[in-house]
Amino acid sequence: MKQIPSRGMVQVRGVTYRVERVEPHSYTVVRLLDDVAMGSFRTLPSLRVHAIGCDEDLLADVVRTALRFARTSGAMRAVVPPQVWERPAVTRRSPSSLPPRPANA
Repeated sequence: MKQIPSRGMVQVRGVTYRVERVEPHSYTVVRLLDDVAMGSFRTLPSLRVHAIGCDEDLLADVVRTALRFARTSGAMRAVVPPQVWERPAVTRRSPSSLPPRPANA
């Protein structure tokens, strides 16, 4: 049995769905309750949603939730925590080490 990497679970309207990555930027959505495929979506070059086992509005809600909570590789790159980014080291001088200001300034 081929193992498909799961990007995670999302819950929409009280039902849990599994987001599976089938190829780069391409995902399927499976309802966890009965393991039925609900549809698929692609994130590049633009977002495209293809519903199979449900109406398109429901699948759009699932996709929106998956993207919001970074359950896709494209979103994971976009949602990098700020503390991970490198910040240039800035040395600050204390006020006592600054040159005195002129009295008339």
